[in-house]
Amino acid sequence: MKRGKVSSRDVAHAAGVSRTTVSFVLNAAPGKIIPEETRKRVLAAAAELGYQPDKEAARLAKSARHIVALAVRHSSSIYSDAYILRLIEGMAPVLNRRRCGFVLVPCGGRGATPDLAALIRSAGADGVVITNTLEDDAGVPALAIAGIPAIVIGTVKGEAYQIDIDNEKAAQATADYLVQLGHRRIGMIVHAPADYHAATARLAGFRQAMADAGLSPVEASIRWADFSEESGRLAMKELLELRPRPTAVFAGNDAIAYGALQAVREAGLAVPADISIAGFDDDFPSRYVFPPLTTMTLPAAALGERAAEMIVDLIRGRNPPERRTILETQLSIRGSCAPPAE
Repeated sequence: MKRGKVSSRDVAHAAGVSRTTVSFVLNAAPGKIIPEETRKRVLAAAAELGYQPDKEAARLAKSARHIVALAVRHSSSIYSDAYILRLIEGMAPVLNRRRCGFVLVPCGGRGATPDLAALIRSAGADGVVITNTLEDDAGVPALAIAGIPAIVIGTVKGEAYQIDIDNEKAAQATADYLVQLGHRRIGMIVHAPADYHAATARLAGFRQAMADAGLSPVEASIRWADFSEESGRLAMKELLELRPRPTAVFAGNDAIAYGALQAVREAGLAVPADISIAGFDDDFPSRYVFPPLTTMTLPAAALGERAAEMIVDLIRGRNPPERRTILETQLSIRGSCAPPAE
């Protein structure tokens, strides 16, 4: 390769980082925290390849099209999950307006440990929005080490930029509503394993609501699911076998609630005449199932919109004003909940 033909993409490939990181290092971008090891790696790769910055190319690059990835860590239902579709619904107008491309990056099911930084680089992305992360997700700090701008939709340990809702507060409000209807035997189906922050936070909110109403302990009425409608159906079948059975069930997300509705129908019972069901997310189908689902509205499109704005700013050298952003939720009351018949 001739000396004058070396590009920033060549340097990024040799150093194992993104082109954005190469730009930050070689241009000494102010306010950018680049790990010293990464900085040295970029400088060494540039020196070895004989990279010479092209001032005209740098000027044009300021208005160039960037690529943003949406990485879904738990991706077994990535193409049918209404939550993911709503995130994209919020991200797309922002990326179009700000002249950015988009790529969807599945990362495998729970327990999969792909090299997230390598996946993002291979997708040609300049930055990534990540969702469905474990609370202690090793892939997120690895992105920082690789110098790849990242925004997490959710909650993870560490210093990553994050945008989320107050899952505990929202779950408590949902359970409070069931209590206010007069229910005293209330079950919960936690929508995901305990290493997901949203799962444990929503369970904590449910427990707090039960304790405030003097209804604890409630452990016998708690079941765990694994994101899918089928796991919700199976968990609901177990709750229906309890004696006395719950008069209401809080499903940790809408997909779990859909499975729970099916289990109630299979048992020859009716919602809400025999048992009330509340969900969480307010996915597209929630208002069209029968009966329409009472659910906590999670502002997924707004999360996607805000995350898209934040990641484009990061890619272009502007840090978001806060490390963690919280959006509000609202309970949508529909036909799946009613006072207990008894």
